[in-house]
Amino acid sequence: MAIALLILALIVLVSGIAVWTGLKFLSHNLSVQVKEKGGNQQEVSINTPVGSMEVHKDVSPDNLDLPIYPGAIRIKDKDSATVNLGFGDVAGVQILAARFETTDSLEAVKSFYKDHLGSAVTRFTDHGLTGKSSFEIKNKDLDKVVEIEAEGGKTVIKLVRISVGKGESN
Repeated sequence: MAIALLILALIVLVSGIAVWTGLKFLSHNLSVQVKEKGGNQQEVSINTPVGSMEVHKDVSPDNLDLPIYPGAIRIKDKDSATVNLGFGDVAGVQILAARFETTDSLEAVKSFYKDHLGSAVTRFTDHGLTGKSSFEIKNKDLDKVVEIEAEGGKTVIKLVRISVGKGESN
C-alpha cells in the first residue's frame, strides 16, 4: 500500500513539473500582436512554437475565387474576415468569408449562381421554406461555399473559401 502511494505521489509530482515547464515555455514563446487599422478595426496575430493565427477583418473579393452577383453591395463589417492558420512546416489553412447584399430577388440570385457555378457544384441544398440555399464546391485542398437567403427585404449572399496548403495568401 505504501509503495502504491509513493508511486502515485511520484506520478503527480512528475506531471506537475511537466505542466509547469510547458506553461513556462509557452509564456516565453507566445506572441500576440494587435494592430489598429482605423475605424474600430483591428488585425490580430498570435504566434506560438507550434503555429500561428492571423485574423483580418478585410477580405479581397478577388481572392474568394467565386463570382460576385452583379450590383451586390459588399458589407464589410458583418460576416467578413480572413483567417490564416499556420502550423509550422505543415500545410496551413486559410478561410476567407465575405457578405454581400442586393435588392434583387432570391430566385434571381439563385439563378445567377446556378448558371455561373454550373457543373463545378458538388452539392446544392435548397432549404425551401427557410428561403436559404447553398452551393458547395469541394476539391482536394479547396472548398468554396455560396449561401443565399432572404433577409429584411434583401437577398444576402455569403461567400466562403477554405484552402489547405502552403503558400496561401490573402
